[in-house]
Amino acid sequence: MLNERINHMLLLMEANKLDAFLVSKAENIRYLSGFTGGEDARLLLSPEHRYILTDSRYFEQAARECPGWELVESRPPGLEELQRVSAGIKRLGIESHAVSYRSYLELETSLIMELVPLIDMVEELRQIKDEDELRMMRAAARIGDEVFSSLCRHKIVPGVSERELANEIVYLLRQKGCASEAFATIALAGENAALPHGHPGDRKLKAGDMLTLDFGGFYEGYAADMTRTLAIGEAGDDFKSRYQAVLEAQMLGISLVRSGASCREIDTKVRKCLGQHGLGEYFQHSTGHSLGLEIHESPSISARSEAILQENMVVTVEPGIYLAGWGGIRIEDTVIVKNGGCEIITHSDKSLLII
Repeated sequence: MLNERINHMLLLMEANKLDAFLVSKAENIRYLSGFTGGEDARLLLSPEHRYILTDSRYFEQAARECPGWELVESRPPGLEELQRVSAGIKRLGIESHAVSYRSYLELETSLIMELVPLIDMVEELRQIKDEDELRMMRAAARIGDEVFSSLCRHKIVPGVSERELANEIVYLLRQKGCASEAFATIALAGENAALPHGHPGDRKLKAGDMLTLDFGGFYEGYAADMTRTLAIGEAGDDFKSRYQAVLEAQMLGISLVRSGASCREIDTKVRKCLGQHGLGEYFQHSTGHSLGLEIHESPSISARSEAILQENMVVTVEPGIYLAGWGGIRIEDTVIVKNGGCEIITHSDKSLLII
């Protein structure tokens, strides 16, 4: 799989008339080489050479993870070593979105060649997942389902705080095989659920509360993302009717995901569905986003997106409503785009749960 990625990258470099490409973003270094210490590394790729430049703390790790790559021991910024391995290069592509202005000036001063700033070249390759990536993402989603099931059985009870629930989620993600949480875990009860990205606090669950849980972990580098909203003890009529409206919109969105579908049109139709229930004004974010080595990747399923979904992209579908002083409801699944439909890899029950 890594060789295929390199070959695709070399074709993009040829199309951009590059002699070599310097990769600075950690996720892109991992995608192309398999090296997991990319926060303190650079990767230099040319038709003739595959270099990883990293310091002594990661040198043995790089040697184990990246057989076939030429390793150069280099402490950032490593300009002298980069000068040496880039000798003879005339046009060098750089990741302009991942390089600071200071780093750019250092490169410009040190390297006697033309620097070609490019945006998201590796990220474009990352949009479509290969079978290894899909296997990891299914596993990450399965862990999320297991965590949610465990919470519902053992932890979600009146008197437990939002922070305690969030901490339990992080613990369970790691216990079940994730290296870390993929983003700051959201566990918000009652009126706090009106905050789409609120931070769990000391508020304790009580009967009649709604509870929104949004979480996921990194498994072998790949992210999961799911959201469920449930009721504690009892659910009022407003909550029930609004929940069904959000669920209807979410299931509509999933039914529209397929290869060739317009991201903008999916978002428009999901918003229209909520609008028909009088809830359109309370939907404050996009319908979904892609994910993989990062929790938010492109394309997004939004009103501004011009993207067309392609087979084996992985996206979320997550409409939500947020009413200040009342609370909020969000339902989110992760799905794999297929020809004629999608594969849902989040399997937790979406019917209204009352615990």
